[in-house]
Amino acid sequence: MKIVRKQSPRAKASPLIWIAVIAMLLVLVLLFDQSRSGMDLPASWNEVARFLRLNSGAGELPTLTIDMAFAEYDQILRQREDALASGVVLVGDADFMPAEIRYADQVVPVLMRLKQGSAVHLGEGEKWNFDVRTDAGQHLAGLQRFYLVDPADNNWLNEWAFGAALRREDVMAGRYQFVRLFLNGDDWGVYALQEGFDPQLLAFNNRPEGVIVEYDASPLWRSIAYFGGDYQSVTADPVTNLTATDFQFFEVDTFRDATIANDPQLTAQKDQAIGMLRGLQSGDLAASEIFDVEKYGRFLALADLWGATESTSPLNLRYYFNPRSGLLEPIGFNANPLTSSERLSLASTYDDLNLQKAYAQAAARMSRPEYLADLEQTLQPQMETRQQLLPSAADLPSPWETLAQRQAEMRRSLNPLQPLFAYLGPPTLAQEGIIRIDVANVLNLPLEILGFDIDGATFLEVDPAWIQNNQNALIRGENGEIILRAAANDQSPTVGYVRFHLPLTQIIAQDSELDFMHELDIQVATRIVGQDEIQKTSARPGYPDPVAGPTASNADQ
Repeated sequence: MKIVRKQSPRAKASPLIWIAVIAMLLVLVLLFDQSRSGMDLPASWNEVARFLRLNSGAGELPTLTIDMAFAEYDQILRQREDALASGVVLVGDADFMPAEIRYADQVVPVLMRLKQGSAVHLGEGEKWNFDVRTDAGQHLAGLQRFYLVDPADNNWLNEWAFGAALRREDVMAGRYQFVRLFLNGDDWGVYALQEGFDPQLLAFNNRPEGVIVEYDASPLWRSIAYFGGDYQSVTADPVTNLTATDFQFFEVDTFRDATIANDPQLTAQKDQAIGMLRGLQSGDLAASEIFDVEKYGRFLALADLWGATESTSPLNLRYYFNPRSGLLEPIGFNANPLTSSERLSLASTYDDLNLQKAYAQAAARMSRPEYLADLEQTLQPQMETRQQLLPSAADLPSPWETLAQRQAEMRRSLNPLQPLFAYLGPPTLAQEGIIRIDVANVLNLPLEILGFDIDGATFLEVDPAWIQNNQNALIRGENGEIILRAAANDQSPTVGYVRFHLPLTQIIAQDSELDFMHELDIQVATRIVGQDEIQKTSARPGYPDPVAGPTASNADQ
C-alpha cells in the first residue's frame, strides 16, 4: 500500500524561503565583489531592488525628474544665452539655482547650473549639460555632487567601461550610470549621471577622506570668450601660449573650499597638495616626488589602451591627495574613450624616469592578449545588460576588437625598429687603442644601455668609465644602470649624443682572435626601461661628425 505524506504549510513555504536566502546571498556576493569587477553598486539597502533590476536586464532606465520654478529656470536660460553669445559657459557659485529632483522614492532639494566649459550643443532640442549639488546635506542615489551630461560626449557605454577598467587597477574613477531625464515635465531623453568630486567618490574608491585638486581652466574659457568663442584663435595666439594640453599655464584649485576652510587637517592637506603641483609646474619637484607613480603609470597605460587621451588633459585631470601616502593619485574623468585613433602623448610622463618606467611596465602587461580576454570576460556581461536599456543611438560596436588593435600598436611601440642612433668614430682611433661610438636615444621613453656586441663574438658590458661627454643626456639608475634620457617632448626636440670610448685592450682580452684588419660589426644592446626585451642596433661607420659652423675654406668662398 502506497503511503502519501501530507506536506505541512511550513514545508510548502520552504522553497520560497530558500529563494529569498539565495537572493540575499547573491546580493552579498555582488557587494563583496564591487572593487574587483568595477560594478556600480547602490549606496544604501533601499536601492538594492532597483540595482538588481538595472543589472539583471529587466525593467527600464531609472527616471530622474527635475522641477524648477519659472524664475530660477529663467536664470538657467540666461546662462545659456550668455554662453551662446560668448562660445563658452562661464559660471560661478552664484549661478546655482534651486530645484527639486525626484528619483525613485526620493525627493531631494538641489542646486544646479549649466556645466562650465564649451557652449556646444546648447541649441534648442539638444542636451544641455548640468552641474548639480544636493542641498541640506542630502544624497541622491548616494551622491552629493554630480553632473548630468549628454552620454554621447563620452561615447556612451565606453566611458562606463573605462571607469570600471581603472578601478580594477585600483585607479580612482567615479560612478557613471544612465537615467531618463525629465525637466519641468519635458522629456530630455537619456542622460549620463556622472559622479562629482566629494567624499562619496573617495568612499566608493575605498580611500580615506582627503582633498581633491584640479587645474583651474577658467583662464582658458575666459580667453575663448575674449576671442569671440574661437578656440583655434586662442591656441594660435603666440603671446598667451594657452592650450588645453599645457598644464604649466593653469592655476591649481580645490573642491569643497568651504568644508576645507573649517577643517585644519584638510586645510593643511590642501596647502600641501597645491604646493606639490606648483612645484611640478615650476620644475622644482619631479613627478615621482608628488605622484603615486605605480597608479599613475597604470592610469596612463589604460588611457593609451582605450584611446582615452582626453582624460590626461588639464581640463579633465583631477588629483586626490592621499593622506596615508602623502602622494597625489589621478582620477579618471571625461575620458571619451575609443573615439579616435590618437595615442597617448608621452609628455604626460613629465620627463620623469620612474613614471616612464611605470607606464612602460603597465603598457607591456595591458597589451598582452590574456589581459584583454580577462577584461572582456568581466565587463562584457555588464555592458550587454546596460546596452539593453539604452536607445538605438547608443548601439555602438563592441570595443574589444578595437582594443585588440590598440594592444598590437602598444606592443609595436615597446619593440621599436630603431631605438637609437649609433655612429662609429674614425678607424684611425684604433691607433690610440679605442673604438669610439656616439649614441643617442630617439624614443620618447628612456633606454638602458646594456653593452656592445663586437662582431657577434664578443660582448662588453657597459662601463661608466667609458663615457666621455654629455652627462645631461644620461641618467644613472638606482642600481647603477646607464640610461639615455627620453627624447625631448617639446616643440623643438634635439638629439643628445653620448660618446663612449671602448678600450681595445678589454676587447682583445675577451677575444684575442678578433680580426681588426676588416670593418667590425658593432651593435649597441639596449632595452626600454621597464622592459625585458633586448634590442641590438648596429653602429654606422663613416658618418661625418656634427659641424660647429662653416669651415675656413667655405667661409672664404
